[in-house]
Amino acid sequence: MSLGLYILGYSQIQTKKIDSIARIIDAQKSLKTDIVCDTFRVANSELSNIECARFYSVKGKLVKVIYSLQYHHKDTARTNISTQLDVFYYNDGLLIKVISKDFDQSPPKDFQYYMNERHQKKYVSKETINAGKYDGVNYFIEFGYNFLEEFKQFKLK
Repeated sequence: MSLGLYILGYSQIQTKKIDSIARIIDAQKSLKTDIVCDTFRVANSELSNIECARFYSVKGKLVKVIYSLQYHHKDTARTNISTQLDVFYYNDGLLIKVISKDFDQSPPKDFQYYMNERHQKKYVSKETINAGKYDGVNYFIEFGYNFLEEFKQFKLK
């Protein structure tokens, strides 16, 4: 068996395992939910940003975060515009998967990123500091682990 096929087969098993863990998390009925939202004014006085993070946990351990950012118009007749929706999955304190919805495409498209311990090491060694949205996976690594830290601080209060 060639090394290329072996590596490909190994990564598929890992991806399937991560997807399986994500499905188990989504199917759990005993998830505790904590929601943190804030509103920020935009330059246009009739427009504001609503930013929300929904933390889902089991027995005090974070398993999922749904982050959303939406433009909200004061005029309720207008449709509010979703600009960002990211779903982060965790397993034993390790970020394992991120699903990001790209609203620049019509219909919006989901991008999936699979994480492993190597990505956590990048975050710990600060290789992802100040990663911008267009830096690819580094952005989601930093964002995901920041949510994990925020959840830990939230639980201490």
